[in-house]
Amino acid sequence: MTRPLILAIEGPPGAGKTTLLGALVPALADRGLFFPEPNIKTARSACPRTTSASETLWYLRQEKRRAFALRRADGTVQSTDPLATTQVVVCDRNHLGVLAYTWAARRSDGFPYDEAVAYYQRYIVPLYAETDLRTVILQVSVDTSLERRGGSPRHPRWWQWYDRGLLRRLADFYTDKAPALCPEPPLVIQTDPFTPETVLSLVTSELSTYGVVVPAAPPAVPLNSAVDDRFGEHHAALGGTATLGEPITAAFAYRGGLMQIFQLASLFRFDDRTRMWDPYQVLESDTADLLDHRLMGAPS
Repeated sequence: MTRPLILAIEGPPGAGKTTLLGALVPALADRGLFFPEPNIKTARSACPRTTSASETLWYLRQEKRRAFALRRADGTVQSTDPLATTQVVVCDRNHLGVLAYTWAARRSDGFPYDEAVAYYQRYIVPLYAETDLRTVILQVSVDTSLERRGGSPRHPRWWQWYDRGLLRRLADFYTDKAPALCPEPPLVIQTDPFTPETVLSLVTSELSTYGVVVPAAPPAVPLNSAVDDRFGEHHAALGGTATLGEPITAAFAYRGGLMQIFQLASLFRFDDRTRMWDPYQVLESDTADLLDHRLMGAPS
């Protein structure tokens, strides 16, 4: 059995990435394996905050871990492999998001951009060799980005994502640098003139060329929708909207349980227990601890 397509959704704030994922993931259901964007705020025990550079390295290691977990060296998966029933792996961001921020933020305590690219080329590129990795970059103008997101942040910790200078540099990165950092030429969509339905249609058309047929997506869930009661206590315990963001889907059946996707994380309920959604539990089972040790413990 051939392994699934890996689809990474990238782009600057306000481009429509979150809205697209909120429609695509529930529509694919169990035929898709969803990787939320890594959220360092829920992993402080593994990465205590020191500098912007240490955070960048943490995000790069997350991408290396994912690439390692998705790698199938012989180009196929066996019938017992969790990927055997998965048509497409949907990733909320990949290495481009880390590199974009490193290049655009220009922090005095930041990880040097050239070193971040070198890390990607040395440790991540080889892991994606012989895989079907497709990148979709959603672009947006600065004015449209701000308009779509209400013009100002809902929480002070999000202020930098409303800075016009940063937004312009991010757009420049995704235009000028990102395509050369993709294994294959990306699908680039300038979303300013498009509705979310049109963007979804363009992406599902792209998926169809790989044999992935996406059924009709569920209705969009407006931001500021209520957290599902079954997830409310856990959502609050993790820091609420400030940590996980607003809901972008209603609760939906997924992988034998119930999932609700938020802007910055996903919660999963199985056997009356709620936790952060962790796709590595699907892929790695009892090898997860070994992988953590090999990929996350070393300085490289």
